[in-house]
Amino acid sequence: MQYTVLLHRDPTGAYEAMIPAVPGCAGKGSTRHEALDDLKHFLQDWLTTTEITTIDVHFPRPVDNEQFNPWLVTAGMFQEDPLLEAMLQEIYALRDTPEIVE
Repeated sequence: MQYTVLLHRDPTGAYEAMIPAVPGCAGKGSTRHEALDDLKHFLQDWLTTTEITTIDVHFPRPVDNEQFNPWLVTAGMFQEDPLLEAMLQEIYALRDTPEIVE
């Protein structure tokens, strides 16, 4: 298995190697090779007591669709508005009017 490793050289010249995917997994050394080797040994020991598994988490969905879909909150709110039909007809007429290009 391959892991992405961050290798950092500090101002004293020492190296620290870290695996971001494995919290707390790090190796140190006076050379690049020593730090990576130390990290590899640490990871091998860590993996002997570690299990990789998955879990299923139930995501509760609201019973009321209005809570689940925010667009439904306003659906139909203008159906009784006497100005709605006239406004829609004006929108449709403007939409269907060819654009005049000068």
